[in-house]
Amino acid sequence: MLRRLKSISGVLMLGASCALIMSCGTDHSKVRFVHASPDALGLDVAVDGKTVATNLTFGGLSPASDYLTLTAGNHRVEFRSTGTTDDLINATAGFASQTEYTLLAVELSPAPPPNTPPSIAALLKTDNNSPPQSGNIKVRVIHSAPDPVDVQQNEPAHVDVYIVPPGSNITNATPTIASLGYEQASDYQNVAAATYEIIVTRSTDLTKARLIDQTYDFTAGQIRTLVTVDIPGGGSMSGTPLELSDLN
Repeated sequence: MLRRLKSISGVLMLGASCALIMSCGTDHSKVRFVHASPDALGLDVAVDGKTVATNLTFGGLSPASDYLTLTAGNHRVEFRSTGTTDDLINATAGFASQTEYTLLAVELSPAPPPNTPPSIAALLKTDNNSPPQSGNIKVRVIHSAPDPVDVQQNEPAHVDVYIVPPGSNITNATPTIASLGYEQASDYQNVAAATYEIIVTRSTDLTKARLIDQTYDFTAGQIRTLVTVDIPGGGSMSGTPLELSDLN
C-alpha cells in the first residue's frame, strides 16, 4: 500500500487568550489543533516553543483544542507525544490576519512497531465560521484517511459524500460532495437544520458500498466539520469520522 509522506496546506485555530500574541489588536489569527492519528497516543502542541495544548487524544472527548488566538504571521508548530520533548511534527506555518484555521495531525503510514511513534504530518485547513443562513446549518468534510487505496492510481481513493434524509436510497443519487481527494476539505454545505444521514463511498465504486454511514441531528446555527480517518493499524477507513464542533 502506498502512503504519501507529505505536509498539507490548511488551517490552525487557537482562540481564547492573548498569551501567544504580541498584542490583542486586529492583527491576529485563530487556530485550533486536532488529533487525527489513530495510532498516536496523547499529543501536546507547542507554538514558538510554548506549550498551548496538552494530551489531545484520538477519538476521545477532546480530539481538538479550543480556538486560540495568536499574532498573524509565521509560527513554529510542534506536536509531541504527551509529556515528552520529542517532536513528531515540527513545521513552520503562516497565518493570515483575521482568519481562522484548523491544524490536524494526520497519520501517513501504517501502525508502527511497538515503542515506535507513528509517522504523522500537519494538515492545515482554512475555516469559515460565519453563521449559516437563518434556520440552516453548515457542514463540511475533511478527507484525511489514507485508506482505502485506489489501486489504479496507487494513491488514497477519492470519496463521494451524500447528505440525505435518513433511510434514503442513494443508488441513483448524485453526491452532495463529489470526488473529494485525500488531504482535501470540501466546501461548506449550507442546508436546512434537520436530521441527516451522511454516507461516504469510494468515488469509483459503482456499487456505492458505504465506507461511512452515520446519522446526525443538526440544530439551526450549528457548523460542523467531519474528518475521515483510518482504523487503528490502517487497512480501511473508520466508519466513524471525527466530529468537530466549529460553532454552537
